[in-house]
Amino acid sequence: MLLQAARLLRCTEEGRPFYDEFTAVFATLISSLPLQPHTVGLFHARYDFSFSSVEAARNLAELKLQQQNKTIDLTGRLITSTTITTYQIDVRSCAELMQLFLNARLIRCANDPEQGKFKHEMLFQLTPKGIAIVDAFSQRHGVVSPNVVDLLKSQHNSMKLVHLERDPVTDQISSSEIVIEIIFQRFAGRKPNTTPLHRAHSHHMPSQSLGHSESSDTDVSSVSDMYLESSAGVHVHDSKRIHLKEYHNCFSGMAAKLWLMDCTSIIYALEAQMVLTAFLQYDLITPADARSMSSGDKFLMEKNAYYYMSEKGKNLAGWPTTGSGLLKHGPHRPRSPGSTPYRYSSSAARDKHSRLEHILEDPALRLLFREHLAENFCDENLTFYLESERLLAQFHELEKNQFPTLEKVNVCLSEAWVVYHAFLAPGSASEVNIDHLLRQRVRERMTAEELDTIATPGSQPIESISMSVTKLTEIVKLLDDVRRQVFRLMASDSVPKFMRTARFLELGIEV
Repeated sequence: MLLQAARLLRCTEEGRPFYDEFTAVFATLISSLPLQPHTVGLFHARYDFSFSSVEAARNLAELKLQQQNKTIDLTGRLITSTTITTYQIDVRSCAELMQLFLNARLIRCANDPEQGKFKHEMLFQLTPKGIAIVDAFSQRHGVVSPNVVDLLKSQHNSMKLVHLERDPVTDQISSSEIVIEIIFQRFAGRKPNTTPLHRAHSHHMPSQSLGHSESSDTDVSSVSDMYLESSAGVHVHDSKRIHLKEYHNCFSGMAAKLWLMDCTSIIYALEAQMVLTAFLQYDLITPADARSMSSGDKFLMEKNAYYYMSEKGKNLAGWPTTGSGLLKHGPHRPRSPGSTPYRYSSSAARDKHSRLEHILEDPALRLLFREHLAENFCDENLTFYLESERLLAQFHELEKNQFPTLEKVNVCLSEAWVVYHAFLAPGSASEVNIDHLLRQRVRERMTAEELDTIATPGSQPIESISMSVTKLTEIVKLLDDVRRQVFRLMASDSVPKFMRTARFLELGIEV
């Protein structure tokens, strides 16, 4: 069976692409490109795993994601199902997208790392963040392109991104106090990070792969500075003299911005600005110089603006502190004046299903729960649940509008097949754990297609719309059954374990 669907990028009210779709387009593009060594300049500097802007523009204009799965049905037939999603991106949008990839620090100009503006003749390499996004996408969809295999296996795949939860409707990152505190703990690290960042230079020696070299300058001063991993936290100065005053554990606005842009799922500078300003508002950091003090509550993401960790911030991060000659460790969660304790009502918390509902509805708890599942190698359950929730919402919106066009029905069908390929098909990369009977029902339905091809609109008679709607309805009903079973599994098994973890108990939730 071949299913084809064309889709546009979903955007926010401000016109910014949603994170999931933005990163899917990026990963699909990178997987389509031949990442090869290129030599540039008089000294023939070599840049491994690189690609040109011309190649990127050409592939973006006809970008397709193809997923294929082979299954043997009950009669012994080999059933091959292929889903092809075509992204509709015009020439102007190609250049805009490449600029957004640069802004999000997913790629950088290989031979001129200070260059932040997209031009039509440039050479690019992926950043550690960009590699991490391609790796996650490939694992989730089980479509590891031969073009990226060597890169994903290389030492350059060093970044473990801090994934921030987003509102499914607006795509906004939550700015509640508890979410900001959780982000801050990752931002600060478990102890001060005084290790110099790596800096990419434009005068590489041959074979110097992604152009990383350790900077002798401990200040983070330009966009060519880069974090290679997230766990150490933001780069701070052990001691720095600013306007005749000595500050410990201070950092520049540029260092803070780059940590959020390099080490988290933030893709827009405005999102980084929001998070850093919230650090100020919740008294987790304090301005250290006249420039940062003069900006009021707004955080300045500049190399000449300095901030330092407040006592509240250091306590929250669990930084070692000395007192009465004793070394103390462990995070403490101080509260802002007037803030309310973070707790559930006991009546809602008694039922295990209600507990999970609370966790899924709360961005802070969902972030911690996702990290807990990832550490226990079962985060595919949460990812599947959220993906199927989004698919159900898309289906119900079509249903409410009486399935207006075949094109929209096919897009939803394509989404359903993507979910099946990723989480339920035999050998899928992120196969969820469900009972045998339900798995058998799903596979029988997905291999029972009577048509070899579902073509794009314009090549089918009108009556095929009703056929596609029937097919979609049956598939969505089955995926909803799986969603409910996965929910029960997480509620009965994963939630009790999560509630016994230190990170959950630190929140002081009353059950």
